[in-house]
Amino acid sequence: MSKGGIPDVLFDQLKFLEQGADFTGIPPRVQSSSGKTYFVKYGSSVEQEQYKGEVESLRAMWEAAPGLSPRVLSSGVDSGNRPFFISEYKDLHRLGDATAKVLATRMATELHAKASEKGFGFHVPTYCGVTRLRNGWFETWEKCYSCMIGDLVDQLRNKGCHEELCDLSNEVRERLVH
Repeated sequence: MSKGGIPDVLFDQLKFLEQGADFTGIPPRVQSSSGKTYFVKYGSSVEQEQYKGEVESLRAMWEAAPGLSPRVLSSGVDSGNRPFFISEYKDLHRLGDATAKVLATRMATELHAKASEKGFGFHVPTYCGVTRLRNGWFETWEKCYSCMIGDLVDQLRNKGCHEELCDLSNEVRERLVH
């Protein structure tokens, strides 16, 4: 069931976030009668891990640099084991040179200002499209990066494509880490 194209679980969460408001739109963009716009996602049961990684990543980015990324307002799994989340909606558009420099500076300084006691990495798997990145904690940025790129290269190699790219990537990884 859905309310005007908005799945029930998302509709119920939106009603909790903005009691008394009405909601219109089609996911992923939903507007409230108060004028707020939300980004909503509703997945399949096989996407639970992917959604968890996305939610945890957005939360970490928000903690490091409030306002730079959308703030997660609600997330979870419905009774059918389908993951969902609701976040602020960021209206993305082409940036001018000056704005792009400000964004790049914020990303370079604020997102990487908070150091983890665990090292470099992340505590849950994340995804690059449908490609799962194992993540974990590493002593150096180079080892962390090598693992991330390694996951992508391994998946390409397992599909039997881009052998030359895979070989070159592994050479770069070897030079980077050693």
